[in-house]
Amino acid sequence: MLPIDLQIIKYLFFEKPIYAYKIKPYLKMEGYHRLYEILENYQSARGLLHQPLEEATYTIFDLETTGFLPEIGHEIISIGAIQMEGLQACNIKKFHQIIRPIRPVHRHTLELTGLTRSQLQKGCSFIEGFERFLFFSQDSILVAHPAKFDMRFLQAMLKRWKLPQYDPPVIDSQLLAQWLLPDIRHQLDPLLRYFDIEQMERHHALNDAIMTAELFEQLLRGAVETGISDYHSLKENLSKVSKSKKTLPYC
Repeated sequence: MLPIDLQIIKYLFFEKPIYAYKIKPYLKMEGYHRLYEILENYQSARGLLHQPLEEATYTIFDLETTGFLPEIGHEIISIGAIQMEGLQACNIKKFHQIIRPIRPVHRHTLELTGLTRSQLQKGCSFIEGFERFLFFSQDSILVAHPAKFDMRFLQAMLKRWKLPQYDPPVIDSQLLAQWLLPDIRHQLDPLLRYFDIEQMERHHALNDAIMTAELFEQLLRGAVETGISDYHSLKENLSKVSKSKKTLPYC
């Protein structure tokens, strides 16, 4: 794989124009205009902000991507998610969607995620996959580990596809762990070991979402025990953590 500075140059002067050319046909499709309208009119349910944490619906999600930098053309190649009601990671609703990338995928990414070129080719477009994810996660609070990475990636992809921004209620479970367990490493694997959560095969979007859901259930119980009552109060506390500490790299 090329050094990052060469990747930037390659993307800006070669791949970015090609990417724009390849997505152009999609921008004329009915599905694109439908998604554009959905995002343009999107408003999260205001009741979620003050609903008791024990009663809210959460969509815990994970992305698999072709790299860490969407700003230089890295793409989402799968989305996995699971919903839990309140403090029960009941695993009733699951979501997994493979996304067909525009750019060729490096062999290292295929080895890491276990996806094959054939699976990726049969995947849906980003606009189709993201609309399905929106439908799955509607009227819920999103959770990711760390959310800073996943939401940044989603926003960058939306911008690249000339779509409106997306601003749902989000909880960063890594920040939540930093707040509740300041002496524990806050990447996913150490926390899974700390809570004795059975580890599934990693770097599979649905597997990672399921494990994060089990972790989030434990962390959410801890937040409720401190007296935090709703999403709004929790976000106020986590914003203080975000300002005082650096979030660890995505893993």
